[in-house]
Amino acid sequence: MNIWQTFYMAEAEGLLPTRAGKINAVIRDIKNYPCATIDFDEFEKILADYDLSYSKLTDREIRYINACIS
Repeated sequence: MNIWQTFYMAEAEGLLPTRAGKINAVIRDIKNYPCATIDFDEFEKILADYDLSYSKLTDREIRYINACIS
């Protein structure tokens, strides 16, 4: 495995502070949320943990998050 594969895997796991890495970390946190549902305020708090906000997410990013947690 080369370094780029390692970075790709780390980003996919939400371990890198890139935008994609942060979004993957949000997805990981949502999947690990203790309740079956999550309200918008809690979702915003999870986004804020990674310096993101719902209003700054693109439509593509929102679709990606929804697809990954479905």
